[in-house]
This record gives sequence, structure tokens and C-alpha cells, in this order.
Amino acid sequence: MASFHGHFVPESLGIQTGLQIILPEHTQQTQPRRTLYLLHGRGDNETNWVRRTAIERYADTFGIAVIMPNADTSFYTDMVYGKNYWTYISEELPHIVNTHFKIETNPEHTYVAGLSMGGYGAFKLALNHPDRFKAAASFSGVMDIRGIMTATPEEQQDERERSLTAIFGRDPDLDAIGADLLTLVTKHQQARRALPDLYQYCGTDDFLYEMNIKFRDHLKNSGVDAYYEEEKADHTWDYWDYCIESFLGKICK
Repeated sequence: MASFHGHFVPESLGIQTGLQIILPEHTQQTQPRRTLYLLHGRGDNETNWVRRTAIERYADTFGIAVIMPNADTSFYTDMVYGKNYWTYISEELPHIVNTHFKIETNPEHTYVAGLSMGGYGAFKLALNHPDRFKAAASFSGVMDIRGIMTATPEEQQDERERSLTAIFGRDPDLDAIGADLLTLVTKHQQARRALPDLYQYCGTDDFLYEMNIKFRDHLKNSGVDAYYEEEKADHTWDYWDYCIESFLGKICK
């Protein structure tokens, strides 16, 4: 197992940021080279998946390269008062990993997944660029960006409001910037556009559970055949460790 962790300055950000990459060493040459972009949650960074789960072992077991960028608390968005993390993650990063690590992004073998804020980012990438990914997974994700303020504990709402204002500005047109997942699903279905395979996981004790149910039902009502799984779990790393192993087991058959 080869693991790389470094820092560099992407043009789209103009500041130093971290990047962690896992490259399996035991992939059989007859197997396709799979790549997973694995996104962190709010308050985490590019190191948390490695520090809090067995992702290195899973990457080796399933023979998949794992790309873990840092997106700060941006909700994977070009921030109104901040940095252009959406441009970095969606446009510049694939070029960087191809150029420096020779990791090609063949859509038939490219996946994206994330937890919480990263679950939102994973589906945002898959729904804005459905031609780039074979599948996407959200673990306890923020599925309803419009409803996130009312979905947080009351004592955190002032801080969350300030953070979201820095990201999206005041009274943003979320549809115009491709930020609302529910709207994106509707637009694709109206256009009869094919989507990547979608996998959605959420614990029933999670504070984001209700919005996950809302998104699950929206997919079903829109005619999207997606995978949904829930169990008695909270917003915890124990659950996300299970989720990532489960997801990799399904896509790497």
C-alpha cells in the first residue's frame, strides 16, 4: 500500500492546501484501475478518513485508488467570501492527480463518496457532472441545502448561518449555481438524462435523517432507481467506517 500526503498551492485557491492519496499495490493487472474521490465532512480535512477509518485496508482489499482533498468548510462551493473550492475539486484536482500521479479519470471506473458535508459534495459532483462518474455515495449527507439551518441544533444555528452566508452569500440563487440537489435531480429526470448509480446511507438517530428521507423519497418519486440503506446509528465514524466498506464492496465486485 502506497500512501502520499502533501501540500501544494492550486491556482484556483491561491493558498496551500493538503491532499492525501492511497494507491493500492496488489491490484491485478486484469482488473480496471478504479479511482475514488473521497470527501470529508465539515470541520474535518483530508486526513480524517485515514485517521478514523480503515480506508487504507479497504483500498488495498478492493484495489481502488483513493483521492482525499481538503475543502475546508466550503460545502464544496466557490465561496462568495472565501476560496473557489468547487472549481478546485471539480476541475483542477482531476488534472493534478492525472499529471502528477498518472491517475486517469475514466468515467466507467471513477467514483465519488463523502460523509456529511462531503456526502453533499459527492452528490453535487455526480449530479452536476453525471458523465464523469460511474457511481456516487453519500453517508449521512446534507441532502437539503435549503433546510440545513433548521436541521442543526439550536445552539449551533447562529454560527452555521454565518458560515453559510460566507459560502453562499445572502439570498443566493442556489439553482443557478447547481447547489440544490433536489432541483438537480428534477432537471435531469425532466431531460431524461442518465445519472450515475446513487448510493445513500443514513443512521436513524442522525440529526440529518429527516432530510435524507426527503431526498430518498424525491429520488423515488422522480423515477430514479437508487440504493438506500439505513440502520440505528448516529453521526459517527463507526457508522461511516461501515458505510465506506459496504459501498466499496458493492462497486468493486
